[in-house]
Amino acid sequence: MRLIAMRGKPTLRDVAERAGCSITTASNILQGRSHLYREDTAQRVLSAAQELGYRPNSVARSLARRRTAAIGVVLDPSHARITHNLYAHDVLDGILSYLEPRDYDIRLITPRTHDAAAVWRRIDNGSIDGAILIAPVIGSPLLEWQHYSSLPVVAVGSTLPDEYRLPQIDIDNDAAMASLVEWVIQQGHRAIGFIKGHPLHWSAHQRERAFRRVMTVRGVPLREEWILQGDYGPESGAIAALQLLRQKELPTAVIAANDEMAIGFIQQCRAMEVAVPEVLSVAGFDDTYWAQRLGLQLTTVQHDRYQIGYLAAQMLLHHIEATGEHLPSRILIPGTVVVRQTVAPAPALASVPTASASILTDGGSQR
Repeated sequence: MRLIAMRGKPTLRDVAERAGCSITTASNILQGRSHLYREDTAQRVLSAAQELGYRPNSVARSLARRRTAAIGVVLDPSHARITHNLYAHDVLDGILSYLEPRDYDIRLITPRTHDAAAVWRRIDNGSIDGAILIAPVIGSPLLEWQHYSSLPVVAVGSTLPDEYRLPQIDIDNDAAMASLVEWVIQQGHRAIGFIKGHPLHWSAHQRERAFRRVMTVRGVPLREEWILQGDYGPESGAIAALQLLRQKELPTAVIAANDEMAIGFIQQCRAMEVAVPEVLSVAGFDDTYWAQRLGLQLTTVQHDRYQIGYLAAQMLLHHIEATGEHLPSRILIPGTVVVRQTVAPAPALASVPTASASILTDGGSQR
């Protein structure tokens, strides 16, 4: 091994010379991009830095220990403004509750580009031990993690196909929507419309498939003109109401793939003097903050977003700390139909068998 005469504080050049690599390579590895290089090269650089006592900053010291005690919470670039993301707020509460007692910090990461390499350079820069991805959409650069990072990663809010090999936690969209559709049919409705979610969201497709399946199994006619495209925002719900209410024949009930679209739909109905639920019943999905505001008591599906965040943090630390405890790679949280005041019995109540759905009434009793 070549001996280096040290003069004063060791430099990055000293580390590179001892490791037998370029200064750029040494810098990248010490900044957390060791996954770009061979394992033996990365080990030589880390060993050289330790032997020489090279400590550029606190981040580098953490890298030498291979731990930063920080977790990245990453929003998909398609919806990276957390101030507009009620789902992310609730999930974040659960993440914090699990991590804070365990002395882990959180770093919120909001990529603004759809370039996968750039996104993962920002995420995997040596400042975090792992990442929780919030609702990655179809085609998201976040889903390219295997090509750009060796960080432990967990996804929430998207039930992803197995090909992505991502540990994940989400609501059971299929079962929850199926329960809601079953319950609406039990109220005698056999003319039911549907507002679809954003086409880039995995949940939108899962909820629509469940709607179509239950309608078909129950022998309830599917009217394609009553199945309208939304984007999960309230404005798209209002547009769906305009499109639907101009038709000659109307359904007696409409199910929206989320609460925001249901609320936009109801507000447009009010503007057009169509009474909800007396003329048209409306149900949502998610039981968000707005489900019981704006003069609404929305019938919807409740699911525990806090629990999703809590379990995601638990799963991620399991992977980081390699506890040896076996955890499933996918956890689906059940949903519960919450009955409030926006769905009424159909004008002529049909005789429909009772489903085994979990139902909460407005007062909180279960039936």
